[in-house]
Amino acid sequence: MAAVSHNSTPSASMNLIAVGATHKTASIEQREQLAFSEDETKTLLSELIDGGLLSEAMLVSTCNRTELYAVPALPEVDANYLKDFLIERKHARKDVRRDHFFSLMACGAAKHLFEVVSGADSMILGESQISGQVKNAYRIAVESKATGALLNKLSHAAFSVSKRVKSETKLSDGAISVSYAAVELARKIFSDLSSKQILLVGAGETAELAAIHLRDKGARRIFITNRTAERAEKLSRQILMKETGGVIAFESFKTRLHDFDIIICAVGDAGELISAAELDAAMRQRKHNTLLLLDLGVPRNIDAKAATLYNVFLKDVDDLKLIIDKNVELRRAELPKVQAIVNEELIAFEQWHNTLQVAPTIRELQAKFEDIKKLELERIRHKVSPEQFAMMEQLADRILGKVLHLPISALKSPVDTAQTLISKLNLVRSIFELGEAEK
Repeated sequence: MAAVSHNSTPSASMNLIAVGATHKTASIEQREQLAFSEDETKTLLSELIDGGLLSEAMLVSTCNRTELYAVPALPEVDANYLKDFLIERKHARKDVRRDHFFSLMACGAAKHLFEVVSGADSMILGESQISGQVKNAYRIAVESKATGALLNKLSHAAFSVSKRVKSETKLSDGAISVSYAAVELARKIFSDLSSKQILLVGAGETAELAAIHLRDKGARRIFITNRTAERAEKLSRQILMKETGGVIAFESFKTRLHDFDIIICAVGDAGELISAAELDAAMRQRKHNTLLLLDLGVPRNIDAKAATLYNVFLKDVDDLKLIIDKNVELRRAELPKVQAIVNEELIAFEQWHNTLQVAPTIRELQAKFEDIKKLELERIRHKVSPEQFAMMEQLADRILGKVLHLPISALKSPVDTAQTLISKLNLVRSIFELGEAEK
């Protein structure tokens, strides 16, 4: 199968432009200024489509990227026009410039979307949330009546890439965040988290992520303590553990250390909160049943000497970082498989688009040969019986099908570039006197 051109130069065969600001091209402050809510996205799409600027459009807006996929309806609507349009709509001209955006055309734009949904282009390699975010962007575009044949096909091809990457590669395997790595380690030590008593010390972002991962991995008995009780209550409600977990007063949580199989500390700038002596006393009450301590605090919240206690496993951020670094390398090793899937789906997408381009020529070719067949058959109609004529008509149809099979197959076969497709169309049209193909 022929290779597909993946460069970012405009292609006469595919009227598709993608412009966007991502973690690779713009700072977080600039990306924040370009973020669109769902209502803002709907308004933007309406302006672009109803205003006659674009015939199709889809906007993907997340914390790490704002990307517009567009099919222009006017020749003056190019990549720079779309960049300026996004900047002006967000009144971000003071801080955001054109060079904070990427711009890709035709297959380059399609390939980029495939890499985005696969997780290969994410700030966190293999991050799986982006696939759902792109699906949501497509839903908004469909509801806004902003999609057509090209973006519908492109989006569904992208979802196919995402599905294949998840099932055929290990790009999303292994924890690469501290909170997730902590939970994965807990699962390795206690394979079933549902029966384990867990204490979460802290209610900030790291603790919140740990709580969500714990819940998603089957933990049901999660207790939370925090200096600010309201934040602990809010997090407890968020993870819906009221029946089997709950909130413990910060002033008294140390008196219950012996109740827990897993203790996760994630309190920034607090320093040591739990001493080795306190944990030694707790272990005596536990009759030395296994205790896992996960210290996510910087500086550390748990006395390092606790690691010397019998049946106590203590891991801190540096320990977890070693796990994360290993998992990142394992994910990077999957990138060639991901790229192969992206390229396969890209070739299939371009083949589909080429079929659209060659369809008028195929119809004209079929119509011309049909006219020739009818003309020649009419000349002998009066010379043969109706039965003979019917047989001759069937024979002519079979011959016609075999004769047209080769040029039609050649037209539908993959091509390297848009110019090659035009050359192929012109050659067929010239041989069969159909006129010249559109440039």
